[in-house]
Amino acid sequence: MFVSSNSATAILAANMVQEGRIAFFDPINGFTGISWANMGLFPEDAVVFPESEVTRDPVRARNPEGGAPIVVDERITDTTITYELPILTPDATVRALHNGAPAVEMTAASMVGISVSPFDPGASVLGRFIMLAKIPGTDPARLCRLFWHPRAALQSNGVGDSQGSPTLLFNLSVRAFTYTPGVDFTDVAAQITPYGAIFNVPFNKIAGLLDKLDAEAAAV
Repeated sequence: MFVSSNSATAILAANMVQEGRIAFFDPINGFTGISWANMGLFPEDAVVFPESEVTRDPVRARNPEGGAPIVVDERITDTTITYELPILTPDATVRALHNGAPAVEMTAASMVGISVSPFDPGASVLGRFIMLAKIPGTDPARLCRLFWHPRAALQSNGVGDSQGSPTLLFNLSVRAFTYTPGVDFTDVAAQITPYGAIFNVPFNKIAGLLDKLDAEAAAV
């Protein structure tokens, strides 16, 4: 008998919720004093979600019945995963990341308090990235999603505008990185790919998971 496993919930109006978005970026090196920077608020119409472009090369075989060849498999030849991050409330930390490189303090007596970052278009900052998608509500066990990427390159993409306010624009490119997950993740190590993982986490366990991820893939 045909049965849909989610027939009781698939069309509930309660499913129409607007997930929150909180992004954290942790530079691997260079930016002394910056650890898991909260990237700030996004404009209300921003779509902050990983976008994937996958190139596949079909493997064809001779049709045993004659006629056109048949596709028996597809090999992935290229994968690109990116986020677009328009930041509506950039603080000094986010502005430092937007510069693309750590600033160096000037030492001349008349220049004390001035720091300099290189103007290097295309430069990126290597780090770890977490994007938390929160579900609104009061149920402490409501499931939220946490996107974990052990390596990502954060790059300035200029300045935009939202509702008459300037926004700092970033591109974030997820990079493949293979590491040995910590003991708390041994049972799900096979689920963590070189690009990361998506955790379905109860709201009341988010803080604990973030604490555990802080130690993951920290070394260069």
